[in-house]
Amino acid sequence: MNGAILNAWPSVVVSRGNEWQSAITLELTALPEKIEFAEMTGNTHTALGLEPESAGNLAAGLRDLLKDTYRYRFTLHGVGLVMAADDIVVADGLIRLVRVHPGDHTRPGTTQEHPLQVHLDVFTEYPLQGPPYGDPNGDPNGDPVDIQQRPGLPATVTFRFSRKPLQSLFQGARIGVDPGHGGKDKGIRGPVDLTEKYVTLEISRELCSLLELSGAYPVVTRTGDVDLTQKDRIQVLKAGHPVLCVEIHASGSDNPLAQVYRVAARQDCSDSALLANEVASALRERMGIRPEPDVLPAQPGLDVPFIRVEPLCLTYFADEANFRAPLFRKRLGQSIYNGIARYLHRVKTRQP
Repeated sequence: MNGAILNAWPSVVVSRGNEWQSAITLELTALPEKIEFAEMTGNTHTALGLEPESAGNLAAGLRDLLKDTYRYRFTLHGVGLVMAADDIVVADGLIRLVRVHPGDHTRPGTTQEHPLQVHLDVFTEYPLQGPPYGDPNGDPNGDPVDIQQRPGLPATVTFRFSRKPLQSLFQGARIGVDPGHGGKDKGIRGPVDLTEKYVTLEISRELCSLLELSGAYPVVTRTGDVDLTQKDRIQVLKAGHPVLCVEIHASGSDNPLAQVYRVAARQDCSDSALLANEVASALRERMGIRPEPDVLPAQPGLDVPFIRVEPLCLTYFADEANFRAPLFRKRLGQSIYNGIARYLHRVKTRQP
């Protein structure tokens, strides 16, 4: 009896001796007969049926999303689809998108059908890294994925990918994080009394957690509800010798229905502009918001790229309500993290 895929979802896990992994889990009526892995080459737009003349918003969005990605395919034999074919935006720093779609059930040039199969196409920001899990003496060029299959009803197949590419990118980097306001300075208030000082600290904690898992060292101006002057903040950041700095704030408006978001870059600093662009792009991708560009004055004695991010409009009732959900806060921290990762990658691979 053939199985069928019922559902698919992404996650990020820490397991196997503190190994940090991105995971894709499939829920099925029965396990596949076999799973084949291949690294795909060629134009990813064509692979998704997104020709340049495509006019739809979804197609245009996918073209942008899949720019500069690496494509890997897992073919599950002996299973079909109950769920609809789907493009799942993951944006967890390593995996950008996962596509679940049926294979071609007709042999080329004939009407003869061959066994059911489903393709799982995984698009990543960086090349996946081996060696195979569970075999420390294995081939370092082996399949960089751990596939775990569990029978039952439903059965599950989980694909786990090492996040070593991100750890290699961040290892030892000192990243300045400055959550705005604090103490007596509450900042903007939301309609139901959510304060900016709380918002910025929570986003900072989510961001710092990801940075620490990546092997980076966050240089944080405050980890609690304390009063800080701008001079205090600059001194903390200078003492930490960061390679870049991110100020975190919230925006607001006199119009309670306005949605205002900003990413500001340091004046006369091309790397600050690059960092701001990458963070803004990541916020569009992960949160669906389009931050307005803004400008920051230079800070004496802090001669590194730095930006100010306002990813939440606290006076907008829906943003305030959403922020009370832990998953929403995690997505905000993830978006800023993704932008920093892409900036570091561009700087490291930049031609001299």
